[in-house]
Amino acid sequence: MKTLQEAILAYTAIDESILPDILSRFKEERFRKREIVERSGATYRKLYYIAEGMAKLYYHREGKDITGWFSKEGDFITANDSFFQKKPSLLNLEFLEDSLVYTITVQELEDLFMQYHQFERFGRKLTYELLVVLSEKMYSMLFQPAEKRYQLLTVHSPEVVARAPLGDIASYLGISQETLSRIRAHKASKKSNQADAVKDMPV
Repeated sequence: MKTLQEAILAYTAIDESILPDILSRFKEERFRKREIVERSGATYRKLYYIAEGMAKLYYHREGKDITGWFSKEGDFITANDSFFQKKPSLLNLEFLEDSLVYTITVQELEDLFMQYHQFERFGRKLTYELLVVLSEKMYSMLFQPAEKRYQLLTVHSPEVVARAPLGDIASYLGISQETLSRIRAHKASKKSNQADAVKDMPV
């Protein structure tokens, strides 16, 4: 498990003398599986660091829940536009597993940015990373076929594939659950055939 301190230091170096003050601004919270902690129409006022567990951001469309984002242990999560621009969000935040989380309010975060230039770099790098990941997902949704999107998810986020509900994964990929099941079955069959081919090779 990556600690909150390790997660912050992964983005930028911070003097040991100011780390205790920064860490003290985060509040430890626990959420249960299927607990919705932020709802569509509300303004997100917290940044969440997941020490244990998994969560998703999703929205409602035509009576269905559409998953827009997954985060697991070691990740930060919030509705970025709502959190930083202080405006209502279309997204809901739900925990998919019992989770241990550290949260900080937008006001506390901004105070730390003003107080510590080193920590401001953390904020910039975190925002940049989130924008890059979002851009990569948009590119994938626009230009990659469904099977390729699933393949990329298995490579970059195997924990999500192993632990998230199939319906959530399907909506995240922009496909039906039936299509996802066919892709998974095809991949499993292909893997099995490759294993059989290796067995049949002469020694």
